[in-house]
Amino acid sequence: MNLRKHTDSHGNYYEFNEIKNSPTTIFIHGVGLDNTMWYPQKEYFHDQSVLFYDLLNHGQSSGGFKDLSFDIYSNQLLHLINELQLDKINIVGFSIGALIAQHFTEKFYDKLNKLVLIGSVYQRSDKQIKTVQNRYNEALNGISITIDSIKRWFSDSYINNNPQVYDFFYNLLERKKDEDFLPAYKIFVNSDNYQINYSNFKIPTLIMTGENEVGSTPLMSERISKEIKNSDLYIIKDAKHGATIEQANIVNEKLNKFLF
Repeated sequence: MNLRKHTDSHGNYYEFNEIKNSPTTIFIHGVGLDNTMWYPQKEYFHDQSVLFYDLLNHGQSSGGFKDLSFDIYSNQLLHLINELQLDKINIVGFSIGALIAQHFTEKFYDKLNKLVLIGSVYQRSDKQIKTVQNRYNEALNGISITIDSIKRWFSDSYINNNPQVYDFFYNLLERKKDEDFLPAYKIFVNSDNYQINYSNFKIPTLIMTGENEVGSTPLMSERISKEIKNSDLYIIKDAKHGATIEQANIVNEKLNKFLF
């Protein structure tokens, strides 16, 4: 893929394979990660109009934000779209990226062609909120949550057979700066406090999550699907949170059929 690598006037780093007269699909990564997590998708969609970017406080985009919000992240995406003069877009959001995609769609639904949500949380129980709050507190106190994250994201058998994937995510997660990560993780932890009005969600939407997902459960995806009338639900077999990697072939085929 001939990805054009650039940083726009707002400090947003992106990699773009542009094809004129075709809706661009924008991929939004998870918290603590960056655009490199999409490496299977970059390879698979090498001949499509696709854009991968780093969220603020992540990767090569601007950092140092002590207070972040879904409005700030929505505006980051809007700046990127406007600067590149993109018309209708598709969005593929993963984890916090799926939440950002939903908040963006709520405000700027006229910009959307199609929407994909992968591994999104929704209406977490008190117990689920407490679990993620405890992880946030550990990170806040300087305790590494990297190994715990990788174990929640991938099956043991997959990691045993693919040690390079473990190394990739371990290095990526350990590289992040706490002062950048924690403000982003905080809004993910508190995301249930920012309710979304789904009344304008009339675009075709695909909702996916792993069948063995413990943080963004199949039940959560089912509930989002009920909120979004024009949506399809797909539960990815033999997958946890890292479904875009562990079951990349299935995920890519689903994305390809839905988006293109």
